[in-house]
Amino acid sequence: MNTRPYSRAERYGHELQKLLGELISRELDTSSIGFVTVTDVKMTNDLKIAKVYVSAINSGQPSDQVIQFFDSRAKYLRGLMGSQLTSKSVPELRFYYDNSEEEAEKIERLFTKLHSEKAEE
Repeated sequence: MNTRPYSRAERYGHELQKLLGELISRELDTSSIGFVTVTDVKMTNDLKIAKVYVSAINSGQPSDQVIQFFDSRAKYLRGLMGSQLTSKSVPELRFYYDNSEEEAEKIERLFTKLHSEKAEE
């Protein structure tokens, strides 16, 4: 019986998130796309595919170029991960852009605007 609060895929995804964050900051030159953060890693139940969600701050690049940057380096990152993981296989990396920070900023600006308009009334 599973007494742990999270599934194996969630635990493995969390570990990969930490590892990928370290590898990206240490091994890749991300200056062309800005400050990069691995915001989440979602694993398939069979642990063969990792959906890696990244965000870039002060990027100046469209999100598709940020994803293209990581897609072109996915095999390299996967190789680096293989030397540090003790699991039987290393999951395939699929990158997705996480724009939740940008969306949160938009919502915050809307609230601020509404608050200032209400204060003027």
